[in-house]
Amino acid sequence: MESESEQPLRLFVNPFTIWTQLALKTAEAMWATAHAAAVRANAPRVAVIPTADAPAAKPAQAMLASAHAIALRNAKGAAMIADAEDAPRKAPVRTTSKAAHFKANRAKLRSKANGKRRAKR
Repeated sequence: MESESEQPLRLFVNPFTIWTQLALKTAEAMWATAHAAAVRANAPRVAVIPTADAPAAKPAQAMLASAHAIALRNAKGAAMIADAEDAPRKAPVRTTSKAAHFKANRAKLRSKANGKRRAKR
């Protein structure tokens, strides 16, 4: 009997298999993260509603007052945003390139140096 076969060994490994597995694992992790964030965002919120005979707590009143102030501020901000959306839009401001900025600074410094030289005469 022959101990060694004459067929070649199959040692070829597809290099894209590793990258495919990595991409799938990454997508799976991203999906799990998004799912956890969605579940956390939709979690039920619990609030304690005091009864009429319960004593009023000062910290709760302060918290309610600050929440009211924040709500008013947000409402004013929303109104300002709505007004800003109705206003005509301005053209975007263009920034100068580095070369133009450098050239302008150099001209300003040269002008300053020339002014000092003229003052000395």
